Amino acid sequence: MANKHFDRTPGHPKAILRLGTFDVPCSVISCDATTAHVRVMTAGGSFGALALVREGEARPAKVVLRKQGPLGLDLWLDLEAVQDKRAA
Repeated sequence: MANKHFDRTPGHPKAILRLGTFDVPCSVISCDATTAHVRVMTAGGSFGALALVREGEARPAKVVLRKQGPLGLDLWLDLEAVQDKRAA
């Protein structure tokens, strides 16, 4: 009875944080063209060079803010612009 509030899983879209060759699953809390707020549920390593992979598109990202909460590690990311190879 004590766990009745934890029955439902969050309906946030899923994505992957790519740390070199290591992929970490995460939930996308919010995302726009230049920023993203994601929640990581698993323990991981350092966040040096990373990319946010969402809907098959990998975007280089930089961690701006980290906050550990009861539901996981929340990360606020600055997403780098992806240059279109066709325009070059």
